[in-house]
Amino acid sequence: MYPAKHFQQHDSKQLKQLVNSYPLATILMPNPQSQLNDICRVPLLFDSAREIFIGHVAKYNPLSLLDGQSVNLLFSGDNCYLSPTYAHNKTLPSWLYASVYVTAEVRIVKDQHHKEQIMQRLTDHFEQHFSEHSTDKWRIDEVPVQQREAMYQQLSFIEFIPSHWRGNFKLSQNKPAEIRAAIKQSLTLAGKLSIAELID
Repeated sequence: MYPAKHFQQHDSKQLKQLVNSYPLATILMPNPQSQLNDICRVPLLFDSAREIFIGHVAKYNPLSLLDGQSVNLLFSGDNCYLSPTYAHNKTLPSWLYASVYVTAEVRIVKDQHHKEQIMQRLTDHFEQHFSEHSTDKWRIDEVPVQQREAMYQQLSFIEFIPSHWRGNFKLSQNKPAEIRAAIKQSLTLAGKLSIAELID
């Protein structure tokens, strides 16, 4: 079984928290000319109210041709090297990581108003870390309507409808509690807080 049962993560709250914290998805797409996948990387926003992902890509991106087909989305969280010194030399060298895999159907958005809504949601979300009073915070409505509509002609707006989620959180869950506690403390002291927080 891969991943091993103790590394499988089924907690939907943790899975969704990871995709929200690390929104840059690696997307694996079927390639009709090869047994291998085409790959692209796209920032996606998970719309929790509708339980879908939204994003946009350049019109020439192969995703634009996959309306109605399924793709795999890979979201990779933080990761780091695990030194035996982190566990008082009671473990071998390893690597800690957390990732989420989502199988989803591609739905190409055609409606102009819907495209505008998606762009608004994306820019509002990814600009939110700027201060409300900062002159650097950018809004889509700063771009004239005609210019926006011309820009949208060069993009494909996409909704991804998830059908299956699975997590692979390799965080020393197969080690005794005292070793996990030592690893968590060592990671915290080393400033690797995002990984440390995932270890229980």
